[in-house]
Amino acid sequence: MPYGYLGQNQPNQTVSNSGVFSITDVAELQSQGKLGGSLELITETSFSSNQNLDFTNIKEDIYDVHIVQVTQDCTGDPQNFIRLSNDNGSTFEASNYKYCWYVNDSVSAGGETRSNSSTQMYLNYGGGIGANELQNFTYIFYDLGNPNKYSTVTQQTVVLSSVASVHSFIGGASYSVAETINAIRIYIVSGFRDGTAKLYGYKQWVLWD
Repeated sequence: MPYGYLGQNQPNQTVSNSGVFSITDVAELQSQGKLGGSLELITETSFSSNQNLDFTNIKEDIYDVHIVQVTQDCTGDPQNFIRLSNDNGSTFEASNYKYCWYVNDSVSAGGETRSNSSTQMYLNYGGGIGANELQNFTYIFYDLGNPNKYSTVTQQTVVLSSVASVHSFIGGASYSVAETINAIRIYIVSGFRDGTAKLYGYKQWVLWD
């Protein structure tokens, strides 16, 4: 079935309107699971203490962008880092990472952290102990399933700290080996408590089998 010819039989149409989907086109493509450009929840995990967060449902044939969102309370200065796997999570690579990030602070001056050769992706830290203190972050992964590209990640984090300030982190990292990545592990070093982690996929625009 041809798609994208909305109004092609209208009497006053003088130019082909190729590329615009009709309501019928959208409904049919959606029913076939081929309508891209949407954010879809893949999996959700709750945790109550320090534990590694593994995501193995990387569907590289469907999603070229994966998003991890974590919302959690803190018991101190929570720290975490990321490693990627090319064997569905049996092992996680411990080399060829690069990262850089900057932290802003509502009380004091911010600063930069970076590495051009690391065993992990390190992208944020911080938090507090009080009842209202927390750390929320979003990691956006690109090209995990593409064997011809490096896998990259950007991140945004907000932290309410133990000294009554707000920390804001922005940054990014890369795994500098072009190979298919099919699992993510977030290593929890310290300070996590009562949180939720969600993995989303941003669906590609695919109109064929």
